[in-house]
Amino acid sequence: MKRASLNFKLMLAFIGVIFFFSIISYMILIETFQRYYYEDIYRVLEDNGDRAKTITDIEEFVKRSDEDDLSIERIYWIKVNGLLTRKVNRFTSHLTEDVISEIESNILKQTDFSRRYSLNVDGRKLFYIITKYETSNIVKSMENLALSDQWNVVIQEETINNNALYRATLRWEPLDNSLKEQLYIQLIVVSLITMLAMLAGFFFLSSYITRPLIELSRSVKRISTRRFDTPISINRNDEIGFLANTVEEMRKELLSYEEQQKLKMHSISHELKTPIMIIQSYIDGLKRGLYPKGTPESSFEVIDEECNRLQKLVSNLLYIQRLDYFDSEFKNKEKVNIREVIEEVLDSMTIKLSNMEMELNLNKIFILADYSQIKIIVENILSNQIRYAQSMICISLKKEKNRVILQFYNDGEILEDENNIFDIFKKGENGQSGLGLYIVKRLVNMNDGRINAYNEDGGVTFKIEWDLK
Repeated sequence: MKRASLNFKLMLAFIGVIFFFSIISYMILIETFQRYYYEDIYRVLEDNGDRAKTITDIEEFVKRSDEDDLSIERIYWIKVNGLLTRKVNRFTSHLTEDVISEIESNILKQTDFSRRYSLNVDGRKLFYIITKYETSNIVKSMENLALSDQWNVVIQEETINNNALYRATLRWEPLDNSLKEQLYIQLIVVSLITMLAMLAGFFFLSSYITRPLIELSRSVKRISTRRFDTPISINRNDEIGFLANTVEEMRKELLSYEEQQKLKMHSISHELKTPIMIIQSYIDGLKRGLYPKGTPESSFEVIDEECNRLQKLVSNLLYIQRLDYFDSEFKNKEKVNIREVIEEVLDSMTIKLSNMEMELNLNKIFILADYSQIKIIVENILSNQIRYAQSMICISLKKEKNRVILQFYNDGEILEDENNIFDIFKKGENGQSGLGLYIVKRLVNMNDGRINAYNEDGGVTFKIEWDLK
């Protein structure tokens, strides 16, 4: 069952639900029919009865009742002075004494004017109604009845002295059950037709649900094999359409990420190849006794510079790889005094800043961030400022409403393109690896900030903002 398709599971569940409700409906309909059928029998018995609660002439009443519908059996009892006497007639032969005794027991218990009863006799149902009539002319003895030879005393009851006539109208359940059987057959046929119609609707619905899921599964398999070129085109406005759109967005992100990785690898190979070729060419020259820079010291100095450049490039690449990990992991954030971080970095770059005019406007402000990452942000931006500034660097740190604003300004050459300055391997004329500002952008985003660069007053400003929480 675990390996069965969704379509098969839906079909089993649907058939089970249909079968369950069909059985319930069948049972309810049969029960309803039987109740209606039995109610109809009782109604016929009641319609053939005399609705008068009091009679004046017992003989005339019995004679008139027996001349009615002959399909209904009638038995009469009269109770006079505690004696319950049954009238002998031609119908009593159809009933056993046990059945008649059961009826007479119900007579003695009955207090209502009329009441319904039923009895199973040898697998066949007997329906009867007992009706009680009060007599207006009190009968004091059996000799008062002209038909006294047709009445037999069956019960002597000393506690009940009221006089009454009881009539039991009886009708047997028909032996011919063809009507019931036809109804059962029709119900079965209707149930089968309904089930087939519902199954047809189920297959349509199942196909409507599973077809896009199968298509989506194929698309996900293509994505799992790194084939991101085929778009997912499932145009639906339901949950399946929402899922398809989400997978399509994932495909686009993976495609963009793969393209970035290819571009990154191409740029890395290019950046690594340049210092390696320089180092290799200088070493080959030194092996032949040639000095590309004129003296051995100058040539070794170039090799040392390229080695440092190569080391820094590899270090930055490894740090970017770490950022990919830290970006999805828990960040160790704490309250950081930004002014202290800036002052610490300025102290470490005193020699590099000796030829620069510095203008500082720093307020004591705390933000929730990672201390080491904030320090790297300041170091990389200051290194960029020193590389491009002509004579002045300005740093300001202030709070405006619910924002913290950190700005770096230098009077160097303006930016040609302000939009892609933070792209990986994007270098200016005096740039080195093109990774410093890319790392800054990543770290600012990881610490819930925003950064942008723009030309201002003949120079360039880097602006970082954090929202205070």
